[in-house]
Amino acid sequence: MNLLDLSLVFLVVFSGLAFWDGIVLHLWKYKLYRYEDTIYEHQLHTVRAVLFPLILVGLFLFEIKGWLYVVILVITFIDLVIQFMDMWEEKGARIRFGGLSSNEYILHVVLTSLHSSMLLLYLLSKPDGSFSLQTAEIVFSNSLAYLVAINLLPGAILIATLHLALCHPFFRRERIVRTISPM
Repeated sequence: MNLLDLSLVFLVVFSGLAFWDGIVLHLWKYKLYRYEDTIYEHQLHTVRAVLFPLILVGLFLFEIKGWLYVVILVITFIDLVIQFMDMWEEKGARIRFGGLSSNEYILHVVLTSLHSSMLLLYLLSKPDGSFSLQTAEIVFSNSLAYLVAINLLPGAILIATLHLALCHPFFRRERIVRTISPM
């Protein structure tokens, strides 16, 4: 198994656990998009959800070299900065829920480790000459990287779209239940 294949293993495990964390915990259980004190955290998650398909395409679906590779690395770096901002925000945003549960805290540590390992292994797998500002080259990745990325991409796009939709103020409105009182 080479470094890129190992990176793909980390990518697949990361994606599965990120789905659980992002959809089941953040959107379904805690509904972070509904509350004024958690909407910023949801917006940070939304930016990362939008960047993830770009990262999938740029790092795994295609073999990109030259200045386009630099662009993908910048997008990946922005994703890492947003990840740190999210970690900083969580303590204050989760007060209404009694803070981050131990299980979710452990899940976030595992996700961060998987994500960092995946990126590091990917970067180590890149051949010399990939990082150049003089050229630009795009070719399809090897069959395994292409297969993994093309299978993760539809779900990643769907999750990004869902996050974007839930940023709309409609989903934060308080539902007023009116009852007719007897006279």
